Amino acid sequence: MEDIFLWADPMKEEIKTACKLCLNCCGMIVSKNNGEIRIKGDPDHPLSRGYICKKGMASLGITNLPNRLRYPLRRVGERGSQKWERVSWEEAINGISSKLQDILNKYGSKSICVQSLPPKDIGIWQAFAYALGTPNFFRHDHHVCFTPILIADTLTFGNLMIYPNSIYDDGLKTRTFVLWGVNLPETNPAKARVIELARKSGAKLIVVDPRPIGIAKDADIWLRVRPGTDLALSLGIINTIIKENLYDKDFVEKWTYGFDHLRKHVEEYTPERVAEITWLDKNLIIEAARLISTNKPAAIISTNKPSAIFTFMGLAMSGNSTSALRSLGIILAITGNIDVEGSNFVKIPPQTERFRLPKEILKEQLSADKFPILSGPDAIPAPFLPSPNPFDVINAMITEKPYPIKALITDCNPLTALEDSKRVLKALLKLDLLVVLELFMTPTAEFADYVLPITWFLESNSIVEYSGMNFITSRKRVLKPKGDVKEEGEIIIDLMRSMKILDKLPFSTYDEYLDFRLRPLNLNFREFLTEGYVVSPNVEKKYEKGLLRADGKPGFNTPTGKIEIYSTILEKYGYDPLPVYKEPKPGPYTTPELFKEYPFIMITGVRTLPFYHGLGVQIPEFRKMHPDPSVEISREAAERLGLKEGDLVFIEVPGKEDRVQRKVRIVEGLHESVIGVIGHWYLPEESDQDKRLWSANINVLTSLRDDYDPVLGGSGCRSMLARIRKV
Repeated sequence: MEDIFLWADPMKEEIKTACKLCLNCCGMIVSKNNGEIRIKGDPDHPLSRGYICKKGMASLGITNLPNRLRYPLRRVGERGSQKWERVSWEEAINGISSKLQDILNKYGSKSICVQSLPPKDIGIWQAFAYALGTPNFFRHDHHVCFTPILIADTLTFGNLMIYPNSIYDDGLKTRTFVLWGVNLPETNPAKARVIELARKSGAKLIVVDPRPIGIAKDADIWLRVRPGTDLALSLGIINTIIKENLYDKDFVEKWTYGFDHLRKHVEEYTPERVAEITWLDKNLIIEAARLISTNKPAAIISTNKPSAIFTFMGLAMSGNSTSALRSLGIILAITGNIDVEGSNFVKIPPQTERFRLPKEILKEQLSADKFPILSGPDAIPAPFLPSPNPFDVINAMITEKPYPIKALITDCNPLTALEDSKRVLKALLKLDLLVVLELFMTPTAEFADYVLPITWFLESNSIVEYSGMNFITSRKRVLKPKGDVKEEGEIIIDLMRSMKILDKLPFSTYDEYLDFRLRPLNLNFREFLTEGYVVSPNVEKKYEKGLLRADGKPGFNTPTGKIEIYSTILEKYGYDPLPVYKEPKPGPYTTPELFKEYPFIMITGVRTLPFYHGLGVQIPEFRKMHPDPSVEISREAAERLGLKEGDLVFIEVPGKEDRVQRKVRIVEGLHESVIGVIGHWYLPEESDQDKRLWSANINVLTSLRDDYDPVLGGSGCRSMLARIRKV
C-alpha cells in the first residue's frame, strides 16, 4: 500500500483533514497502520461530528485513478479535437501569461473572466480578479444555487437564515423541521442525522418536495407540491397563520417591518385557491401552517416553536426564486422562530481576509445594469465579490456586447453545469484563451487551450469556510500527489507572478496567502493546522444585543433595522417589495395547449449522493452507486406509455431540436405529470464526442426562458414542460 499512497507526514500515523466532495466538507481522519490507509469520521468536527458518507469513504481511491490528469497539457489541434502535447509548468504558465497580457493590452482587464465555485478556494480566485483588475469574477452557476438564498435572506434579515447549516447546533430543541426543496439525506447527510436524532425525541417533520424523496416517507406531513408553485404554497401557509391568529404578535410588532402590507397581500391565497394551484389537499396546507406556528421552536430548512426551515436548490432554480425564498423567511419571522435554540439561527463565522474590487471597477461588471442587487458596485453585501449572471458572461463572449470577453480561466465545467449547453460551447469557441484547472478531462476541458492538473483534496492544504456556520476548519495534506500536479492556489500565484501583477497583493507564495487569510484571527496556517478549528460562540437573540448591526444597536442589519417583510431595498430598485407569485411559463395553466403536447413537468438538477456538480461521473466507485443517467417517472405514467424499468427513452422540450437519452426509473408516489432528471451528466466512457458530451446532458434542453427571476436572473429549470418517447 505504501508504494501506492505516498504519506505526506512520516511523523504522524493519523491526520485530521476535511472532505471536499460537497459543501458540507465533513471532518475526516485518515490513518496509516501497518501500511494500510483508512478513512473515518472526525468526532470533534463541529458539523459532521464523526459522520462520513459513502463518497467521503471512497475518496481515497480517487487519488490513484488512471483517468486523473497528471501533467499540464497544451492544445495542438483544433479546439475539441483532443490533440494535446504535454508541456512543463514553466511552458504552460509562460504561454498563458503571454496570451493574457496580449488580451489585456488589446481589450483591457474586463475582457478576462475568472470562474470558480465552493467548496473550492474562492479566496484565491478573488485575489486573482483583484490583481487583474477585472470586474468579472463569477461564481459558476450561482444564479440558481446558493446566491438566491443568500440574497433573499440578506434582503429580509440582513444575514443568512434559511440555509441548512443555520440550525442551532445539535437541533435537539427543534420541535418542527421543515425541509423545503432540499433532500438532506442525499445532499447533507450529516444534517439529516440531526433531524433523525431530534425525531427520536418527538420532533415533527414536514417535507415540501414534488418527489417522494426517502425522508418524505417518514414525514408527519409530506406536501407534494407542483413544481414551480412553492411560493403560492408559502403564501397560503402565511394566510392561514394570519387568519387563525397563530403568528407571534409581540415579535411581529417589535421586530418586523411591513406586516400590515403582508396581511392584505396574502388575503387572496386561501387554502382552497392554493390547493388548486399546487395540486395539494387544502387540509394538509392548513395542518402544516398550524404545526409550524404552534409547535415551537421550528426550523425551516425550512420550522414548530422552535421550528426551523431549511431550503436549497429546489426554490433557487425557479423563476420565482427571490420571492419564494423570501417567503420562507417571512414564515419564520411572523412565527417568531428567529435566532433562538431550535430555530433558524444567525451564525457569525470567524472573519478571514477577503478582497473586494473598488466600486469604479465594479461599475463595469457584467449584469450590473440588469441585476443591480446581484452585480455591480451596489450589489447586496455578501461574503464574496459581487458576481455577474453567467448568461450575461456567455452573451458577452458571443456578441462582444456590452464589451468583449476574450479569456476564461476556470476550475469549473460550464458545458454541463450551465443552462443551454450548446450555446455555452458556442461562447467558449469564440474565446481567444480558455484555461481549465481540473482533476479529470471534462467536456469543458476538451475545448481548452491549456488544461492544468490540480491536486485532490487529500493532497492539499487549505482553509475550509462553511456558509451559514460559525466556524472554519483546516484541511491538511495527507498524501503526496503523484505526477506533476499542483495546488490550485499555487497555479494562480505562479500565473500572477509571471504576469508581474503579484506585487498588487500582500503575499508572494501560497503559504503566505494562507497566513494572510487568517490574519484577522491572529493565527498563521501552521498554528491553524494544530488547532484544527476556529469556532465563534453561538449567542441567542443577537438582534436584542446589538450583535447584528455595525452600529451596535439592537435590531437587524437592514435599512429599517427590522426584519423586512416589506423589502425597502427591492422597492428602491423597482421590484415588488412583497413576494408575488407568478405561474411558470410555459406551464399547464399558462400554455395549456402546449401542455397537451408536452404533458410532463420536468425537474432538472435532481440531486443524488454520489455526485456533486458533475464530479463523480468519472469515478468508478461512484458510478457503482448510480451507474446510468436516469429519468424518474411514476408507475401510472410509465404504464400509460408502455415503459418498464430500465427502458431507454428520449426527453424532448418545446423549442429545442435536441433531445436527451435516459434510462427509465419508476418511482412510486411521484405525480403522474412530473418527471425528474439528475443534472451535470456526461458520459466520459464514450469514445464518440457528441455522444459523450450531449446524449445525457440535460442542460442541452434548458435555457434562460421568459420566466427568469427578475432580481437575479435564475431560470425555472425545475418546472419545464417535457415529453418522453421510447427509443
